[in-house]
Amino acid sequence: MSDTLFDILLMAGPPGYLILQAVLPPFYRGGWRKAALVPLIATVPIALWCLVAFTQESNLWPLPFLFYAPLAFAYLTALALLHGMVRLARA
Repeated sequence: MSDTLFDILLMAGPPGYLILQAVLPPFYRGGWRKAALVPLIATVPIALWCLVAFTQESNLWPLPFLFYAPLAFAYLTALALLHGMVRLARA
């Protein structure tokens, strides 16, 4: 069971992270927006490193992003769930 969940997180991580990173910040305000932008602190340097590795024709250029994206995806998913729970509690 846990292996399947881990595999799903690894496969859904990169595209899911990119989608959530683009969608969440415009809908949030204040501290929620800042919290949604936190993964970019690591994403930008990782993307630059991947770009440099790609231009040097390294066959391992996407690995740093592929390892980081599931973590960022899990963080943004947890943030979205927490934001939804807080909004429901206030309603």
